[in-house]
Amino acid sequence: MIHVCFGLHDKTGRYSKFTGTTLCSIFANTKSEVTAHILHDDTLTADNREKFLTLAERCNQRINFYNVDEICPREIIFLREKLADKLESRFSIATFYRLLVKKILAARDIYKMIYLDSDIIVNLDINELWQHDLKNFPVAAVSEMDATFERMLHNKILLQSGFVKPENYFCAGVMIFDLDKLDENFFRDGVQFLVDNPQCECLDQDILNAFFAANYLKLEQKFDSFVDIEKHENNPVGRKIYHYAGHQIELDSSNDYNALWLKYFLKTPWFGVEIFGKLNKKFEQIHFEFLTTATNALLRLSTVMNGKTRAFFITSADLPLIRENFSISDDEEIIFADAEKSLPNLVVSMSKAQGKKIFIIVVPDFNVVCELLKQLDFVPEYDFINGKLFLMQEDKNKFNTFQLIEAM
Repeated sequence: MIHVCFGLHDKTGRYSKFTGTTLCSIFANTKSEVTAHILHDDTLTADNREKFLTLAERCNQRINFYNVDEICPREIIFLREKLADKLESRFSIATFYRLLVKKILAARDIYKMIYLDSDIIVNLDINELWQHDLKNFPVAAVSEMDATFERMLHNKILLQSGFVKPENYFCAGVMIFDLDKLDENFFRDGVQFLVDNPQCECLDQDILNAFFAANYLKLEQKFDSFVDIEKHENNPVGRKIYHYAGHQIELDSSNDYNALWLKYFLKTPWFGVEIFGKLNKKFEQIHFEFLTTATNALLRLSTVMNGKTRAFFITSADLPLIRENFSISDDEEIIFADAEKSLPNLVVSMSKAQGKKIFIIVVPDFNVVCELLKQLDFVPEYDFINGKLFLMQEDKNKFNTFQLIEAM
């Protein structure tokens, strides 16, 4: 069993989708059994909790929840008393929850743990990371110098003071913990370190480096690769763990790294109507323009999805590809475009379901189907939409070609 852990403080209810998208990327890329452990507080809503459970159930994986305020009340009171000023800054209290992994999880006989930030896409099999033998090291991580292709910022106080060597300073967004090697007082000692060193601005990452930079297992760059640097280098998307640090998640799907995040987000239960106006300020500039980009296709679909269920018009040969990309459930209607009387069947179904379903047309010759449906007074962006716009280029290239058996 692989154990992965997240810290979650979600005062607006809008952050859980990012953790969910990271989890989805993990589940989608492994055949191994995974248990996700979410360390949260009272800001986790019942609706978001249910979405996490739905995601895990869809993928035949497991998820456990731990209310940190209830399990570790003394530690949280201590934290709030000691670092009240820092908790009111740009940092979430959840960034400190990773310091409580031993207290919460070792008590449940879990001694090895992968901890991940929520601005991450795991675009490889998480088992590749899990299989690392930590030997006698308490943690494993990627050095920031490697993660940034030696473009790391040297303005951190631990580096300027010489407390940590630049080549040893590591990123805290992807870590493996050997919980046996963590001291029982790790959390309180870490908080006290920040009290004694108020000039530290990276909080938990500075704590972890102060304690372990001279004694950790260095992982390969591919296990924590910064997206902004990958973009700068014009590197193609590969089998890596991508870290979208520094607000790198954007809804410009012309960039493959943004499209990668969207690919997994679309598979989560958070993909829905109200989400799109809240994801990125770029929506203020887009104004739902009908452009032929995946970003605006998402916007259009969100607009017409309200109160509707999905249905699909696809070729039978492409079913595995489309099912994977859209996470089609068993109760969603599928009409095969290469079956006998495929178009008449589509028209009959659309007529019966008008206003209740949105038909996602995912075929190579969408324009042909579109023109036929328009002649029958079906409205694009209301009754049906081009599903191909939601696919990454690599999946678009996998389409099977076919001819409609019966034109109308």
